[in-house]
Amino acid sequence: MPMKPTIAFYISSHGFGHMTRCLAIIEEIIENTDYKVYIACGKEQNEFARMYLPKHNETNRILVKDLITDIGLINKNNSLRVDESRLENSLRLFVKEWEQKIRGESEFLKHESVSLVVSDISPLAPLVADIIGAKCVAVSNFTWVEQYENLNISKEIVNKFRVAYEKLDAFIEYDLATKTGYENLTRAKVGFISRKTDPSRVAEIKNEYSSSVFITCGKATNLENVHIKNYSGNIFTTSGMDISYDGNVAKLPTCTLDTQNYITASDMVIAKAGWGTIAEVLIASKKLVLIERPEVYEDTYMINLLRNRNLAISIPENYLRSLDIKDLMHRANQDINKASLDRINNDIGNVFKLLSL
Repeated sequence: MPMKPTIAFYISSHGFGHMTRCLAIIEEIIENTDYKVYIACGKEQNEFARMYLPKHNETNRILVKDLITDIGLINKNNSLRVDESRLENSLRLFVKEWEQKIRGESEFLKHESVSLVVSDISPLAPLVADIIGAKCVAVSNFTWVEQYENLNISKEIVNKFRVAYEKLDAFIEYDLATKTGYENLTRAKVGFISRKTDPSRVAEIKNEYSSSVFITCGKATNLENVHIKNYSGNIFTTSGMDISYDGNVAKLPTCTLDTQNYITASDMVIAKAGWGTIAEVLIASKKLVLIERPEVYEDTYMINLLRNRNLAISIPENYLRSLDIKDLMHRANQDINKASLDRINNDIGNVFKLLSL
């Protein structure tokens, strides 16, 4: 009996947004094809995936492997600002391990019938695909090249990433994608994607908490002394956030599998400008307040586009010390175009189609 074909996902080990948007694609693959799926990502992200995916893995079609697939960005303590020195040191160590990682992955995947390798947006993926002779498609809104160039990371390191990405066969660009270069690549543009919401679960959350604001800086960030004023409703927040507020704060544990339902149940979301969070908020047609990080190219690029489209407002990081919810609600009502927001749909079907599955 021939082996079922396998799709290998190399997902960024930075934060959880890359994993959650890939899980939306993986759900489509498992539900609509007979492909097997191989996931390589960091341990914490994979722990989340292992909890999220059992309902889709009754036939053992999903294999998850803990692997540091990239470094991403490293923040300073109790801040959203990037620690360039620590980041560059970590990148040097990571790049030194490439050859060993690529050799190990290619040897492992030679025993699988890999028809496609997907990168979001690990540089290891195209290098592994090149060795095993498989097609490699990036599905992302950026590459680490433009991010690191903007942070003045060593040209030697940046060039290693650039050479890796040059081995890609195609690039599926999400909405808000930065200018990545690689003009010779086959490209396709798509909209926003997110995991599906459960209307009954959303209604249940609304009934329990009534009016809510969701505040998050990602599960991989720690921020202290976030003070809330001029608000009487519930606050949803994620791990790493220290909220000072006289009202109710519902802190969602890291193992919460359906943050998209909590976002949909909220009136407004205040968040670091991660693409995955942005997508979930826009698809849910919610008011979006983004926290500015001027030194991070991707964040600044997306915030400017969203403000120009009247889909979000933004605040500097120091505004978190005294978050005036009433004022932010007023600004959001004035500056966000609800009609434009309501036209945004989940484009997961188009991504699935473009992967030629």
